Amino acid sequence: MRFTYAEAMTDATYYLPLARAAEAAGYSSMTVADSLVYPSESDSKYPYTEDGNREFLEGKEFIETMTLVSMMAAVTSTIRFTPFVLKLPIRPPVLVAKQASSIAYLSGNRLGLGVGLSPWREDYAVMGVP
Repeated sequence: MRFTYAEAMTDATYYLPLARAAEAAGYSSMTVADSLVYPSESDSKYPYTEDGNREFLEGKEFIETMTLVSMMAAVTSTIRFTPFVLKLPIRPPVLVAKQASSIAYLSGNRLGLGVGLSPWREDYAVMGVP
């Protein structure tokens, strides 16, 4: 049986110790959240809470996902990492392909890709995506 440790957003100093601890505890994989921006105000309603509230993100550092995954892979040896969910439409596809293939190669193929859309209009606006 395989288990995945899912970390949404946490203090940035916790990620590397959490990755090591998850691996030591026998988890087969770990997911990390993805976002490019966190606007202080938004017209977008967060789709994954009943009231659209996103207070759980307040005060959290937004570490770039692929950079974070590469750091965690560098301090572990068996656990797989998956961005959950990598907001593919707001990222340059050639860059994502290069990042993913580089991380997969350097980590011994320990990268998974969970891809999807962003619920934030601001993500599309800041990246110039209509």
